[in-house]
Amino acid sequence: MSTINRKILFWQWPIVILLSLAVGLGMVMLIQMSWIALLLFVSSLIFLFSMMLISDLKRFFLGFLVMTIPLGVDINFIHVFENQAGAATIGIALRDIFVLLLLAWWILDSHRRKGRVFRFTARLTVPAILYFEACLITLLWAPRLDLASFELVQMGKVLILYFVVMNQLEDKSDVNLVVWSLVAAVAFQSSLAMLQMAAGRPLGLEFLGEMQVDLESGDQLSRVGGTLGHPNRLAMFLELLLPLCFAAFLVDKRPKWRMAAIIIFTVGMAAMIMTGSRGGWIAVLGGMALLFYFLIKRDHMKLTSVLKLAFLLFFILVIVFSIFSGQIIERITGEDHGSALSRIPMFQIAIEIIKDHPFGGLGINNYQEIMREYNNTYLGRLFSTIPRPVHNMYLLITGETGFLGFAMFLWMLVALMRMLIQTTRAADPFYSIISIALLGGVVGYLVHGLVDKHPPGGSPLFYLLMALAAGAFSLSGKNESTFDRGEK
Repeated sequence: MSTINRKILFWQWPIVILLSLAVGLGMVMLIQMSWIALLLFVSSLIFLFSMMLISDLKRFFLGFLVMTIPLGVDINFIHVFENQAGAATIGIALRDIFVLLLLAWWILDSHRRKGRVFRFTARLTVPAILYFEACLITLLWAPRLDLASFELVQMGKVLILYFVVMNQLEDKSDVNLVVWSLVAAVAFQSSLAMLQMAAGRPLGLEFLGEMQVDLESGDQLSRVGGTLGHPNRLAMFLELLLPLCFAAFLVDKRPKWRMAAIIIFTVGMAAMIMTGSRGGWIAVLGGMALLFYFLIKRDHMKLTSVLKLAFLLFFILVIVFSIFSGQIIERITGEDHGSALSRIPMFQIAIEIIKDHPFGGLGINNYQEIMREYNNTYLGRLFSTIPRPVHNMYLLITGETGFLGFAMFLWMLVALMRMLIQTTRAADPFYSIISIALLGGVVGYLVHGLVDKHPPGGSPLFYLLMALAAGAFSLSGKNESTFDRGEK
């Protein structure tokens, strides 16, 4: 036995003894535990023992961090829900713990590896920081500092997530780990969505973030949300990642993994239909169309191969449509209880707010606090109460942070898009195809943003994908020889 192995065993035995004592004490308490507490207790033990068996803790933490992105497992210290579009709580989420674990590993590993380089990626990071600062400035005039603070804390946390993940992507295997962890997250959320639809009600997973619905009237659940809390949020999650699932099918050489990727993609498309999000349906089709366009343009696939895949996608959509045709037709042509009509006064209110607060806006996450004061149009008066902010993230961002914040936001988006487009020209097909998929997902998300109210400023998933884009860009090569000169 080597000296290193002896040292590992020397440190493992005390840990095993302590964990065994913890298990013994825990067993005494099991009888009084609820099933949720018991599940969390057992999961914690599995996690701790897994840490002892895993040799590469960095990748272990990284994979778990990605998997916890869509989960609402958190402890909230303050919770003030008032239908605002941004954060409604201040607390600690499970993903925050993994970010801290990964950050601690990064610091220790950087101390051990003296020559390790800190990756900043200024072309994307600078506008992201300036967007955060533009939102931070609005604290000076925001009417509700608590609501503004909720969103700013969330934005600060996702910025840290972005920095940590970006600097942990050191080679192709790390990027591949993140990609497949995201694919696994799609599989989990899509499976939950199908179970919710089959049951016709929530599954009792509120502790994971599942939407709570009052079904005492006997009505069945008509739209699903997984653990994202709302069908539109699940739709945005899927539209960002479904092109990546398809990319995993293209870049992986293992037949079983390729089959898994295409099955998950199919199940994800079914889950997208079950969200009932019309904006999401359009967004994912647009993202897939862009994916196929760049696959041809970058010579990753011939037109005939793309047509075959497009036919396969069409076949999948036909099957999904035949299964959920009633829901789709009802969602398109059925009664929406004034939802579409109410968007008009929402837009009018947003325009009036921007006219009155053009430079700095109302204050981050304060739109809902002020918007009713501007509900003075004839159509708006038909809706005595407009409970939610404008369903357009561009108008919402401008209304809350003014043209200053909106300009920083656009700068960040343009920087991200340019970086992804440049990486699509990478000599390595892996990085090129992954970047094409990210580009398709981001474009779909931006299209959906025209009719929805969830900006990416505090979105852990969006900033994780930004980190993935930055990592792929850096790893694919920093000099022009790595890219196709003819495309520059």
